Amino acid sequence: MTGSFSFKAYRRRFTAPLRTAGRVWAQREGLIVRHESSAGIGYGEVAPIPEFGTETLAAAESFLKGWRADPTREIPADLPCCAFAIGSAQRVCTEPRRPYPIAALLPAGVAAKRHLIEKAARGYRTFKWKVGVESPVVEQAILRELLERTASTVQFRLDANGAWSPQDLAEWLDFLHPYRLRTAFIEQPLAVGQELVMATFAAESGIPIALDESLNGVAGDRWLRDWEGPLVVKAALMGDPNRLIDRLRPRASQVVLSSVFETGVGLANTLQVADALPEINQPIGFDTSNFGDMLNLSLTQPVLSLEGQARIPTKELWKQLPDCD
Repeated sequence: MTGSFSFKAYRRRFTAPLRTAGRVWAQREGLIVRHESSAGIGYGEVAPIPEFGTETLAAAESFLKGWRADPTREIPADLPCCAFAIGSAQRVCTEPRRPYPIAALLPAGVAAKRHLIEKAARGYRTFKWKVGVESPVVEQAILRELLERTASTVQFRLDANGAWSPQDLAEWLDFLHPYRLRTAFIEQPLAVGQELVMATFAAESGIPIALDESLNGVAGDRWLRDWEGPLVVKAALMGDPNRLIDRLRPRASQVVLSSVFETGVGLANTLQVADALPEINQPIGFDTSNFGDMLNLSLTQPVLSLEGQARIPTKELWKQLPDCD
C-alpha cells in the first residue's frame, strides 16, 4: 500500500444500555483508519465483535501498529475487521449513490412500545425487535400489541441472536402463523451450528428465517452460498470489501445489511458495498443513533438519501478523535 497511513481509537457510550439475548451493550469501542494517497484521502473503521468470530480490539490495534510501520504486510484471515477497514480506506469513500430505506430498531421488552409509536409517526414501516430477552409468553404479548398498534403494511423482524431452543422456535412459529404476512423474518433464532434445523423450520412454516451469526467465522462462506432465506450481513465483520462484494454478488437480492453500532465512517464503508450491489433492496438495519456524541449521522428519517441527511462528516469525525501512540 502506497501513501501514508494512521489510525485513531474511539470509545463511546450508548445513551441507554442496549439489551440483546445474552448481552447488555453499555459502550462501543473501535478504531478509525486513514489512508492518504494520490487518489485522495480514505477512511475505514475497525469495529470488532469477538463473539461473532472477529479479532479482539487489542489484536486489531496491535496489527495496525505494525501495519503503520510496514504497510506491505499481508492481513491475516483472522483479522477480518482490519481487512475491512484498510480495504475501505483504500477505496476512498464516497457518499451513497442511492436512497436506502431504514429498518427502525426497537429495544427489548416493554420499552419497544414507546419507541414504536415515536418511529411509526416518523414514517418507518419496517421494525427490528430484539427478542430472547424476556420469556416467550411476555414477548409474544408485547408483539401482539405492537402489531395491533400498527398498520397491516408494517413488517417486523424478530432478532433472537441465537437465544432460542428448537422448542422455542416451534412455539414462536405457531404464534406468528396468523401474522406471517407481517413477519419479514426471524433473525438467527437458533445457535450457530443448527442451520439445517432452522432451514427445516422455515420450509415447513413458510415464515422466512434469516442467518446472521452463522455468516461469520470459518463456516460463513458455506451459508452465503447455500442459504435460501435472508442473509443478514454485517459487512464490517466480513473482511476485505472488494472480496466481500464478489462473495455477495450471487446472492445480493437476499442480503439485508446490518449495523455493528459503528460510527459514520463504518456506515459509509458499508454503503460503498451496497452501492456496488444494486440488487440489494431490503431496508438496511442502521437505526443506530443511540449515542450521545457526534460520531454518527442523525438518522431520524426512514430513508437515508443524499437529499439532506446523508452527508457523512468523515473529516470532522477524524478531527474529534485523539491520536493513538
